[in-house]
Amino acid sequence: MADESDSGSSSGSGESSEENSSFEEEVIACVKVPLPENIAATIEKRELLRDTEPITCNSTLVDNVINNYIIAKKILSNLPWQEKMLCKYVCTTWNSAIQTLKREQLCPADFVVDFKTFMLKKSYSFDTEPLVVFTFANTTGLCISSNCSAQVHPWSFQNLVNSTTLNPLHCSKLCGQKHCCIDLVHHYSCAPKQCMLTVRAGYLSYLPLQDSPTYSHTILRSMFRKPFPFLSGLFIPVIPDVKFHVINIKSNRNMQRDFFDIVNNIATERIFKGIIVYVTENFLLHSEEDFYYLNHFKELQPNIPYALGGCIVEDTMYGPNDIEHVIDRVNDGTDFVSENLLSISMFTVPKTRNSDQTEKHNFDIFSLVIESCDSTKAKIQKTINEFSNKVPRFEHSVVLKLSCIGRDQKHDVEQKYFRDAFPDTRLVGCYGNGELGINHPEKPIVDRPCPKRPCPDLGPQIGIIYSYSTVFFYIGWGKITSPQGPVA
Repeated sequence: MADESDSGSSSGSGESSEENSSFEEEVIACVKVPLPENIAATIEKRELLRDTEPITCNSTLVDNVINNYIIAKKILSNLPWQEKMLCKYVCTTWNSAIQTLKREQLCPADFVVDFKTFMLKKSYSFDTEPLVVFTFANTTGLCISSNCSAQVHPWSFQNLVNSTTLNPLHCSKLCGQKHCCIDLVHHYSCAPKQCMLTVRAGYLSYLPLQDSPTYSHTILRSMFRKPFPFLSGLFIPVIPDVKFHVINIKSNRNMQRDFFDIVNNIATERIFKGIIVYVTENFLLHSEEDFYYLNHFKELQPNIPYALGGCIVEDTMYGPNDIEHVIDRVNDGTDFVSENLLSISMFTVPKTRNSDQTEKHNFDIFSLVIESCDSTKAKIQKTINEFSNKVPRFEHSVVLKLSCIGRDQKHDVEQKYFRDAFPDTRLVGCYGNGELGINHPEKPIVDRPCPKRPCPDLGPQIGIIYSYSTVFFYIGWGKITSPQGPVA
């Protein structure tokens, strides 16, 4: 892991100015990874002409593969989700097999880029079309690029910049160009779909399951001051009935158009289940009314609870457009930023179900705020256990942990107690300079609540702003294995 000082470590103190100049020139030579030709042709709706020789196959074997549902489903289950989306157009049998696989392959995955070997490690295959890919990176991890030609180099920052393309992904033909690491992750996990929300922060949280191939990369507090790049995330597959929406705001001059109109339109047919808000300090500098706009969610559904979590971070990116903008800025020698002031992401479900939807898919989101006064181990454990006892256990679950940098000494403690309460839940997150959250389920009112960040009286929801706190944003779906967690 690395903090803001990491960005300065790449220049190599002690080198001559001439060496620095050539090094920087090499670093910023960066291009986007092209889509595979079959995916690109499908997206562009054009015929793909390939100079290949047809393979002679036994006609009986071909008929069995195409028409036998069980055989086709078994073969198709091993394909990446992008290929599955193309195969569903082959015939009705394959289409049925793909639809069944989408309902069966609902397991989430956490992933991490191992910068020592430049490999993308994941806890589970990216089998199904993603609903959202949450990615968290520190400054150094976000800025690294790699050559699409060389062999794997030994670990060092200089070699990382000149190392191979992220393994196992590479261009269909090694192009000899440099690729931005965050572009490689997007390309491997969800391209061409726009569903990856990336957050840059000085410190990160990452806690995979103990039996996962990624568990060795768990972030502990002792790693906070080490100048290593880090990039990790969560892959959440498409869940029936659930939609994921993102609003990126680059200016607060027209919030009616950029926020209120969009949210109002969503609310006509859908219910907000969970809201995640990432704010940059630039937004706070340009905003006179801070977070008043978040009151609007409560106004839209005053009697329907929802989860909310967020924090103040360094930067956010959403999808290939922001990534391309960042790559352009890198090549121009300017700051590695997207210029987003505010990113609001929302999980929604339909208000009514169609009459032909006979299969129920459970999905819910809960949020917990551990406030500044919950500073002792006993209080942290008690708060997490009380939350655990109120939350159902789902077949699949993930959690985002959004903390204040002032709680870094509580990092290991909070991870331990959360893992004890939710042993099957993957955790990823970041540290910021202020937190936003709602307790859902609600906490009982106490006589002496923890102090919140001072803010103008702009409505009941303005009490969501905290300091020196941690917010857990818990997402669960699939079968409910128990109505609530074990009683402590």
